Amino acid sequence: MINLLALLVQRTKPLTLKQIRQELVGQYPESDTAARAAFERDKGDLRALGIPIELITLGGDQAGEGAYRVDRKSYELGDLGLTDEERSALQFAMATVRVGASHGDEALWKLGGERALKAPSTSLNIQLDDQLMATLADGVVEHRTLRFSYKGEMRSVDPYGLLARAGFWYLVGFDQLRADRRTFRVDRIEGDISVGDRGSFSRPKDFDLQKAVPTEAELLAEGHGDDAVATVLVDASLANGVRTQFGKQAVIKEHADGGVEFAIPCANLAAFRVWLFAMVDHATVIGPPRIRKQVITWLTEQAGGR
Repeated sequence: MINLLALLVQRTKPLTLKQIRQELVGQYPESDTAARAAFERDKGDLRALGIPIELITLGGDQAGEGAYRVDRKSYELGDLGLTDEERSALQFAMATVRVGASHGDEALWKLGGERALKAPSTSLNIQLDDQLMATLADGVVEHRTLRFSYKGEMRSVDPYGLLARAGFWYLVGFDQLRADRRTFRVDRIEGDISVGDRGSFSRPKDFDLQKAVPTEAELLAEGHGDDAVATVLVDASLANGVRTQFGKQAVIKEHADGGVEFAIPCANLAAFRVWLFAMVDHATVIGPPRIRKQVITWLTEQAGGR
């Protein structure tokens, strides 16, 4: 989908499906019927994300043939009209969550903000750089076997997909060393990655990336903290989303104003922090005391001790 979007955004003239297949070699099946079905799926998913892919009927030698384009004026970011306070909040978020790539900085600059030269000591570092992401993505898209060191062992992995969850990137694929499917946290990959030939493997047709990586609730429960569960009061505006995410069994108490107290796993403090801070000031940790104290410490450090 990203390759298709990049191609349509970059080209000034509409492209037919035949031209798209020629440009994105190997991305769509050789069969015309299968290629059309795969393209329609990608196009539909992109449109569902709000991306304006237009169908143009060509004339001249190609009269009647359909071609596709993305109108950059309809797609590219315009002036959001952010206030100084909103821009400062965005800058704070960028300083807290460091993905390692330059795209976040560029977006911040376009919105009129600037990146702090010294990141807060408690910032979350996903440790993902452009080259690493490009290598992993190439492996997934072009079906190239990847070889890298992980936990002190050399792994040869057929990469099936990449997924970001709870503040970290995960690579899912077939680990030839273990002769089974495995999930690798990207920031724990050691050293360089060597890339095999295109088409080195075939991804299983029944592979489901969403189910292959632990859910956020499962990630929050993975850890060795003294306290396994925190009581979190969530405002009415976000309570339904948290209820859907963790289930009715997580509800402790419902308040008259619509706020809800939830029992949230917190053994993995790093993942818990990412989940909690994503709700900004719409969630309050009530207990246990050790977790509440830890959250107050994080916030105090972020505020520079004020």
